[in-house]
Amino acid sequence: MNTMLTVSAIYLVIFIMIGFIATRYFSSSAEGFYLGDRDFGAIPTALSAGATDSSGWIFTGAVGFAYAFGVSMMWICVGYTFGYFFNYICLALRRYTKRTGAMSIPHFFGVRFKEHAKLLRGVSSLIITLFFVIYTSAQLTSAGKAFEALVGWDYEHAIWVSAFLGTSYAFLGGYRAVVWTDVVQGSIMLLVLLVSPFIFIFYLGGWHAFWERAFALDPMLLNATAGIGGYAGFAFAFGLAAGGIGLMGQPQILQRFITARDDRTLITSAVIGVFWMVTVVSGATLIGLICRVIMPTIHDPEFAFPVLIKDRLHPMVAGIVLAAVFSAILSTLDSLIMVVSQTVHLDIIEGVFNKKLSDRWATLVGRIVIVSVGICGACIALSNTRMVFWFVLYAWAVMGASFAPPLILGLYWKRVTALGALGGIITGGVVTVLWYNTPFLKEIMYEMLPAALSSTFVTVAVSLMQEAPADGEAQIALAKR
Repeated sequence: MNTMLTVSAIYLVIFIMIGFIATRYFSSSAEGFYLGDRDFGAIPTALSAGATDSSGWIFTGAVGFAYAFGVSMMWICVGYTFGYFFNYICLALRRYTKRTGAMSIPHFFGVRFKEHAKLLRGVSSLIITLFFVIYTSAQLTSAGKAFEALVGWDYEHAIWVSAFLGTSYAFLGGYRAVVWTDVVQGSIMLLVLLVSPFIFIFYLGGWHAFWERAFALDPMLLNATAGIGGYAGFAFAFGLAAGGIGLMGQPQILQRFITARDDRTLITSAVIGVFWMVTVVSGATLIGLICRVIMPTIHDPEFAFPVLIKDRLHPMVAGIVLAAVFSAILSTLDSLIMVVSQTVHLDIIEGVFNKKLSDRWATLVGRIVIVSVGICGACIALSNTRMVFWFVLYAWAVMGASFAPPLILGLYWKRVTALGALGGIITGGVVTVLWYNTPFLKEIMYEMLPAALSSTFVTVAVSLMQEAPADGEAQIALAKR
């Protein structure tokens, strides 16, 4: 136990040091603190986007889902492959934001749709702030579970320690520190999820023996729809795959494309990012099945992987795996906190209320928000809601359904109006919340797809009912090569 904690502690100290070092490598402007001066290459862009996307749910929620439902978890991989390629190669967001100076998704809506700009920035900022605090609490819940299962710490103490660690280097080094640490974190996650399944499958007697034991335990673990037949099975699989749609509307991931150096960077990042994502999701799926075979009666599937590494691995190796678990958690936690900080400062204080801050005050306000979000997320995580997988998917669905349709249409369709975009944003969020909280609807399909379709319909319908924007053609031109 002491060896495991020592390895993990060294790892965490390194990240705090990165925060100190990063303070010397960004300009004192708001763009420097929040965007790292927009000069990141292919590898930082790909690994930071991947690590931010995967979060703590990959080791807790995703493994727990695979533990319960088996290989059907891989439907997520199908949707994410499509989503990643679309984001990296097709989305013209980087070009548009670079040419207009937009620094965030709410800022993009305010620049793209000058009529009702403040209202658009205000509504989208409110959605981001509210649901990112919820998303942050899910990451802290993952950390609390990992500490509780691996180290035996009290859950509440683990939450506060994780909140401190997650906010510390973002507080010190801003966006550049977040991306630098994401590169290290993403590399460790990739290594652990690539190697761990082979170690345990060898322990179980090889691939053939592993699949035989999984099938004997429950044949439905190897079924593409987890044994759910008919329309319900189709809806189950399609709903999981539809999660990839959400990639196109996640502010914390789209931020990575805004800060990429150039278009060539994004094309190279696409290959790296898709390889990273396929490896990570496949590894998590295999680990979930392995945990089910080795520990078929665990009380909480989301504890499965932490318990497995604690019981079955050498403390030194377990320390590295524990570091990977915290990599997944912190890489998303810091990004969420950074986006909320940017949103409050740039989009609410300056965008909505027109209170221009000096560079010194901007950085100070940003850091105050970083600490505040960490505290709020910790308080929510201390409640009794510990289902990480579904908590993350809920917040993910709200962002994807609210922002993806109006964002994509705004970049490629000159006919979109400000009220159309506003209607799409509100509709996506409202339908997601209603669908999620209506039991019989939630059983039919994951809320992302119906909410995104509703958002698209409203954006198009409202836009067509109004006069075409006079600057539509010029706006679209800004997103072209």
